[in-house]
Amino acid sequence: NAVASESQSTPSTTTSLLSEWNPLEYKNFPLAGRSVFPPPFLPPIRNRATYRYSLGRDTWALEQLLAFANVTATIRTNVVKLNSGGLWVCGPLWPTEEYCKLIDELGDVSDVVLPVNALEHKAAMKQFVKKYPMAKVWIAPGQYGPFGECGAIKAGMSADQIEKVVHAASKTMGYRVDGILPIGSLSKDSADNIMPKNLLPSWTNDDEFSVETLYVELPENAGPVSESAFHHKASNTLFVTDAVVCVPSSADFPIQPIFETYFDATVLVDPTFWPRTVLQAVFLPLRAESDSSGSQYYPGYEALANRLVRAPILRAFADARSPNEVSSWVHNIVENDKFDRIITAHFASPITASPSLFANAFEHLSQNATSESLSSALPPITCQDWSTLDSLNSFIGDNKLGAPVVYNYKAGCKDINE
Repeated sequence: NAVASESQSTPSTTTSLLSEWNPLEYKNFPLAGRSVFPPPFLPPIRNRATYRYSLGRDTWALEQLLAFANVTATIRTNVVKLNSGGLWVCGPLWPTEEYCKLIDELGDVSDVVLPVNALEHKAAMKQFVKKYPMAKVWIAPGQYGPFGECGAIKAGMSADQIEKVVHAASKTMGYRVDGILPIGSLSKDSADNIMPKNLLPSWTNDDEFSVETLYVELPENAGPVSESAFHHKASNTLFVTDAVVCVPSSADFPIQPIFETYFDATVLVDPTFWPRTVLQAVFLPLRAESDSSGSQYYPGYEALANRLVRAPILRAFADARSPNEVSSWVHNIVENDKFDRIITAHFASPITASPSLFANAFEHLSQNATSESLSSALPPITCQDWSTLDSLNSFIGDNKLGAPVVYNYKAGCKDINE
């Protein structure tokens, strides 16, 4: 039998947003096996550790590392125990023996959800579904697989049309698909007006979850953009993938132990490791300054730490090209879902946050924003610290590699000299 490792330490300080998050209280099975075949397309390849965290209220997170080029970040599967006793698994990761053992301890997987069409979140889906063939499979719209795009469920489609789209998705994706989450709002009250009940997940029919799905078809892009947000009513939790993040400050929290499975200790003790890791993950430049004592710090990192924020890369890429659609999605989440915490797929979770705090993270999209509201709601990223994303957007535009920027994603930024 594999030996479990379990830590019960407590960080010395917390913030109000992250008062329920403890990066040192985890469980893993390091001897169970940390490889999978076929292997992941991105590192870690042979030593892909999984750490499980209990998030309370019958919810859990399983975390692995994601590394490419100079970017390293945690990526998370979120798990909920349904009223039926089955497990709702959102955003499955690479199913190593350790990962599967940590899930199987919690119960039987009844439903698996692919909540976005971003590559890093969908890469392991086929192998996970193969490991759990009895689970129902639900996917966000606009997925692209080895045999094309799976399409979307749109308003006005007949039952026959919907069934054809779902049936075709199984061939497109290379694994069985039981349903595609419809664009917009999905709840028990709205389900009968959207699509046949047999093509909807039982956890919406039973009123356990409501769902808000963003779907944008951008001109000139390689494919559409989608993300589904899930309000789990029993736990009063909003589950999102990339919508928002909360970056923990290294002054308040230790670096998550899973990084020790990939980096040498000498790397992790460097005080600049975590700030640089964060900035590279969100595509802000590694611009350093010195304080009055001569100590080095990174203004971009300090602007983000211990706040609920929309990641700069998504402000620059998604919000800049589809501001109205993103704004409408956020509005629907805030109006329809009452929650007191948010669980994401990256950085720290759970995050103690209300719908109004979630909305504040998107203040840059508000038509009624003022300089005061932008200053109080958004992270104080300087205009100069948007330079990396500005350059990428210029490259995309100059070479016609994607949809044009139509919105000022840097709203509220201050010049470094002001």
